Amino acid sequence: MKSIPESQKFIIADQESYPADFQCPNPKGWYHSVANIASTPDGLVAVYRLSDSHCAVTTHIMVAYSADGGRTWTGHRSVSNRNVWEDHAVWAAPQMRRLRDGRLVIICDLGQRTSHDNWPMLAHWQKPDRGMWNFLFWSNDHGRTWSDPVRCDDVGGEPGYIIDLADGTLLYTATVSEASTEIIDGPAPWGNIYYRSIVMASEDGGNTWSKRSDLTNAPFQGDSEVGLVELEPNHVIAATRIGFGGGQFGQPSRLVHSHDGGRTWGEPILMPAYMQRAHLNRLQSGKFFITYRNRWGSLASYGFAFDPGEELGFEPSSQIHDEERCRLEDGVMILDTDIVRRAGLATEGAAPPIGDNERDNAVLFSLYPVIDHRSSVELELELRIRPGSGDGSIVIYAGFRVDLTGNKIRIPDRHSSEFSVDATGQRDETGVELEGGKDLAVELDATRWHRYRFVRRDRLIEVFVDGESILRADTEGRKERLVRFGSRGRLISEWRSGSARIRNPQDTDIDWDWNVENGFIDQFRRDRMVRLDHTSDSGYTQWTQTDDGMVVIADYTNDSFDNASWQHAGQPILKAYLARESDLFSGDLAHCTRHFGKT
Repeated sequence: MKSIPESQKFIIADQESYPADFQCPNPKGWYHSVANIASTPDGLVAVYRLSDSHCAVTTHIMVAYSADGGRTWTGHRSVSNRNVWEDHAVWAAPQMRRLRDGRLVIICDLGQRTSHDNWPMLAHWQKPDRGMWNFLFWSNDHGRTWSDPVRCDDVGGEPGYIIDLADGTLLYTATVSEASTEIIDGPAPWGNIYYRSIVMASEDGGNTWSKRSDLTNAPFQGDSEVGLVELEPNHVIAATRIGFGGGQFGQPSRLVHSHDGGRTWGEPILMPAYMQRAHLNRLQSGKFFITYRNRWGSLASYGFAFDPGEELGFEPSSQIHDEERCRLEDGVMILDTDIVRRAGLATEGAAPPIGDNERDNAVLFSLYPVIDHRSSVELELELRIRPGSGDGSIVIYAGFRVDLTGNKIRIPDRHSSEFSVDATGQRDETGVELEGGKDLAVELDATRWHRYRFVRRDRLIEVFVDGESILRADTEGRKERLVRFGSRGRLISEWRSGSARIRNPQDTDIDWDWNVENGFIDQFRRDRMVRLDHTSDSGYTQWTQTDDGMVVIADYTNDSFDNASWQHAGQPILKAYLARESDLFSGDLAHCTRHFGKT
């Protein structure tokens, strides 16, 4: 997988970018986030949020300037400040865009918050007792001066950047929330609340706005944080984030097409990427480039280029924080999560490192989830555990959990989990134990090659080994949506093939097949994606292209990967990542099989 070289990364803003009297209430320093960038005749303009923390009590919408293509930045100043003590409100996520007429526009959501209020999920923030609205800031002089904020709608929250169509219409998307009776035992804390995206339009240059359409209305995806681009006059493409369960179940982002300027939208298409706050635009070559924060999976911000006519399809997401843990050797895919051996601690009786190491060293692949009790799964995997490799386990979720060690395969006790649903469709507050509270387990020599099949259908879950049924159980009380597999703990395993048939009558069906002869399970990620920084705290990205062809990407990053938890990371800074178009491409992008929009 490609990554941006360190020599092509430059600081936009850090703790040294402000005068001494510009003080932060957090002793750790300022928290930089939500990066935006635009190219103007005077140079580059960056806009970002500066705050005390992610869940902020004081916020600034900041601006900075570069006259040398993003290598140095000056003029850092606040366009607007809101805090919980004086304003009882904070700015959330500013989004900037340069329009065809040269104007710059920022749209940002403002949420009501006092010093004793929490930082709620969006659905709660939009309720009348809290309140959230979207505001616009305008600049007619390439970002040197900005208007006062102007409120543009009645229900704010996660607006996308504004685009202007060929006919002069301005569009942005907003996220709204509502309850659905279709969601059974919805994941906490959302319950039966889901997100959907609406399209707002202005036909008078941004003075007045009205709803143009519902972009999506899908309770089991909850599309939000949408990036827009116009492919050709009136043909608009939208790239969405999945809001259902916070995106933790493995549902990929979706592309949606409109051929009438955003008035109506076609059937969403699954993407091979798991994107939060995607920024989508056309490169000078005519190809598209999209940047985003990756969740669920390997933590980082990424980008990839694609042709307007290219067919993009589903690919499982992967959680691999060290690429060396997953490799191809001698006709097999090896998952190496022996953290003691890899840390150089493989002495007799040595204990593994403590803390987040087991999670951070895991290698996991996630397929499309089981939505509820009406769904079915058949997952087949061909693998073996390398003899003497350690005491870790292969973990498999197929609408229920299975653990595989060197000498045993087991279905653990029935239990509830936060991201779960009772497979019978019944709410279960406490979980239901098996008789005696014991696992279902069978001894097995897993160091030999076997073909495992995991089936969940109706009220039955069943495990087959080499065609023979060895474990069966009732689904009652088993509450897993995940379809996911991989390795955790001290273990080395070898994999040859896999397949899945996932049927969701109320949502999306998935047919997936993989063989090691075709490469890695996440081959698209490895071939096509470009990683910015290896960090657990990054995004939301944005990019622009200068007249000389340089692509300049802006993102926030904590500049290191200490562990897989952004809450434990240091205060992030803002960077510019510079690349030529050729740096963004891997392989031949001219293998299109159909045009966008055709089904």
